[in-house]
Formats: sequence, structure tokens, C-alpha cells
Amino acid sequence: MAGFILPKKRRGIIISNISSSTSTIAAIDLGSNSFHMVVAEEREGQLVILDRIREMVRLAAGLDAKGNLDPAVEQAALDCLQRFGQRLRDLPSDSVSAVGTNTLRNTRNADQFLREARERLGHPIEIISGIEEARLVYQGVVHLLEPDQRDKLIIDIGGGSTELIIGRDFNPRMMESLEMGCVTMTRQFFPDGKITSKRINKARIAVLQKMKPVRNSFRNQGWDVVIGASGTNKSAGSVARELGLVQPGGDVSDQALREILKQIQKFDKIDAIQLRGLSERRVPVFLGGIIVLAGVFEALGIDFMQVSEGALREGLLYDMLGRRHNRDIRNQSISQLAGRFHTDSDQAQRMQQTVLGFLDQVVSQWGLDAVESRRLLQWACETHEIGLDIAHSSYHKHSAYVIENADLAGFSQQEKRRLGVLVRAHRGKLSGKLFNQLAQNSASPVVKLVVLLRLAVIFHRSRANVAVPQLGIDVDGQALNIRIPTDWLEQHPLTLNDLEQEADYLAALEYRLTVNQAAPA
Repeated sequence: MAGFILPKKRRGIIISNISSSTSTIAAIDLGSNSFHMVVAEEREGQLVILDRIREMVRLAAGLDAKGNLDPAVEQAALDCLQRFGQRLRDLPSDSVSAVGTNTLRNTRNADQFLREARERLGHPIEIISGIEEARLVYQGVVHLLEPDQRDKLIIDIGGGSTELIIGRDFNPRMMESLEMGCVTMTRQFFPDGKITSKRINKARIAVLQKMKPVRNSFRNQGWDVVIGASGTNKSAGSVARELGLVQPGGDVSDQALREILKQIQKFDKIDAIQLRGLSERRVPVFLGGIIVLAGVFEALGIDFMQVSEGALREGLLYDMLGRRHNRDIRNQSISQLAGRFHTDSDQAQRMQQTVLGFLDQVVSQWGLDAVESRRLLQWACETHEIGLDIAHSSYHKHSAYVIENADLAGFSQQEKRRLGVLVRAHRGKLSGKLFNQLAQNSASPVVKLVVLLRLAVIFHRSRANVAVPQLGIDVDGQALNIRIPTDWLEQHPLTLNDLEQEADYLAALEYRLTVNQAAPA
């Protein structure tokens, strides 16, 4: 698998001032503490970093108990994305991957924020689950390491959550995302900024409680080396070096963490903390992050941790590189899901051939994104019947539920929702309410794909390996005319009956379906 260019003997990242080109890709991480943007260029299957921008937005600090974003923090986030957007203005949409993490997962008005954020950035923003965040962090870290056969425990402490991953090579084996981060811990236990040993101990106990459900499973799995990613861990390594506490086993030790906490307790308030190696902008959340890290060390019995430069945004870059070279992890996730629920692969192939033929005929007239539409329809064909493994009655609802709630590597929450709605609507009565959960810019395209998928279902109702005749579709807005050879239609009266009923179903969405008997091709 492609890796970052290796300078000398150490795996790392080349920084370049060369101007961008069509091979340029960008990753944006809307974290709970900081917003990060990395712009890179692909050269012979490898990545060269062109630009890095980071801004401390502290999104989690603006989230109230009801999940509403503070207007001032929201505006700061949008202003930051406006600046990022200036750098990305000339890049096509398939060259940019922007994701939101813990805070946006928990934001009540996330859809409204994402609409405004898209306008500022110029590209869509997808919200990812905690497990998907963990997978991307793992990929971002291991791509910057020399290949070996050691089992790695990776710890990523963000502003709102902490990800723990154990894996070998490029394959994560165990992943968890816990609701504790440097910003949220600071807000919860040090709301007025005062530092006391009692508060530190309460925060420590809270971390150990969060770790309790995963402690034994991780310790039983075991690892050979521990690696820390992101700001808290890098700052801990920097302070440990300045204190002369770095030992041969790693950049950060349990002894170093105890000493750092001891040094911090010399200060009465968080904003008064001054430690060599600690940047001024990290000060407001450093204590909360160190308590989380120390608690993870204590719960898992960790002695030493190395610090990595890789993190979620590098993982995003490599996911994009994989998609460009036909190594889209999402395809693997869909195949595994279909296999787990014992779907009929022959039926899926028949469906794909027909529905993609329909798509090719209408994609321009309907103004659909050809690549995205094709991908969604292929995934829908593979997974629309997974619910049959649960119950035959209302199986399409079971299929949609599984898709929207499963941990599917590579998928954002919005992507799972679009696919789930497409699968949910592939049969039965239709209602516009089915599409209300989708973002405004994706609802109309998904409705159109639903229409095509439902027609393909009708022509393969027999589930027999019998060739479907050459079918033509003409569209004019929400009016569809399907052309079917007369002789075939006369031999398949049930299909004609199904199409007549389908016309009634589609009318609920204000689509008009007519059938035109055509001369044999």
C-alpha cells in the first residue's frame, strides 16, 4: 500500500512549496478542539504535503447541555471554514474530504450548521461516528510508521472523545470511542478554571469509570507498543522532554505524567499554567487532556507511549488515495455486510445491471452526479434484501435500520442515511416523509434513485436468471415514460400490472409513470 514519502530512514512527511495540480487532495478535520486542514499532492502513488493549517476553534466549549452551539463559537467556526475555503476554492469536490467528529455528532442543530459551513468551505462536510473516527486515526498513524509485525495500541485524545485502537499493519482489530476529551473534561471539572487536588481526583475517577467497560477486553487483547496521536499527546511528549523525563521506552511515561500533574498543581488556575514545552494555545485544555491520558495509562497498565505526527486527517488522505485507485473501503464494508446477512448475490447482480442501465439513460436529464449515483445504486442492490435474514415481513425496514446503525468502515453518518433511505423506499407505499431526514441538497437526487431502483425491482420480481428486454426510459422533470417491447410485455402481464400499481405509488411523490409499448428491437 502506498505510503508517505520516506526521508532517509525515518518515515515522515515531505513538506513542499510546489503549486497544486489536479492530483491535489485535501482533508479537513472539524475536531472538538481544533479545525485542521492538510493539502497534499499525489505523486506516483505517494503523498507530498503542500500545506497545513490549524486553528483552535474549541467547538466543544460552545456546546450547551441541550446540544445547542453558542452563536459566538459557531461564528468562529464558520469564519475559520471561510479561510479554509479560500485555499480549496479551485479543487473539485472529489478531491476534498471534510469530516466532523464528536461535537458535531452531539450538536442538536448540526444540519443547519453544516449547510452554512458548506457554503463557507465550498465543499460538503460529513459527520463520522466514533468508530469511524478511530479507524481513520489508526490509518493516519500507521502510514507514518515503518512496517513491522508488532501489535499497536493507538490512543487519540480529542476535544470531545478519546479513541483507542489495537491493530497490526493496516488492519485495526479492536476499536473504541469514549466520551471524554480535553475540552469536555476541562469544562466539566474545572468550569471556573480553579485547580484543586480534589477536582483532579474527581476527574481521574470519571476517566477510570469511562474506561471500565473496555479495560479488560483491551488488556486481554494485548499489544507490543503504545502510540499517542493528536494535540494532548504531542504536548505531553514536549513537556516531558523539557522536564528531562523522556526514557528509552517512549516519549511519555507514567512517571512523566505523574510529574506533569504535580507541576500543574503548583498553579491555582488553568490560565496561569506555565510549563516549558507547552504552547500558549494548548494551556486552556491541557489539564483535562493530561487527566484523560493518565487515566488511560492507569486503567490499561501502560508504562510508556511513543508520540506520532499522524492523526485523523492523514487517515482521510489515505482513504481518498484508496478511492482514487479502486481501493474504496466502503465497497468492502458493503460486501461484508451483504455476506453477513446471506443476501442473494445473483439477484443483486441482475438488479445492478438493470438499474445502472436506467441510470445511464437519465443521468444527464435529471442532473445527477453520475459517480455518486452509480455508487449508491450498486450498494443498494447489494444490501436492499439484508433484512430478509431478520424477517420477511417489512424486510426493507429491517434492511434500512441495519444500514443506518451498523459500523460501516469508510461511511459517514450522512452516507449511511442516504443509503438507508434508498433501501427503505425500494418497495411498498411511498411518502415524502421518508426523505425528510436527508439534507436538502441530497433529498431530490435520492428520490430519483429510488424511482429507478423500484423499477428494477419490478423487472426482477421473479428472481429468475432470465434476460430482461431492452428497456428505454425518457424523463421530463418528474414525468417518466418507460418503453417496453410489445411482444415481451404481452408475455409478462404480471409486470404490466406491477407497473400500473407503481404509477399509483409514485404519484404520492408527484412523479408520473407511463408505459409505452415499443416495437421489438
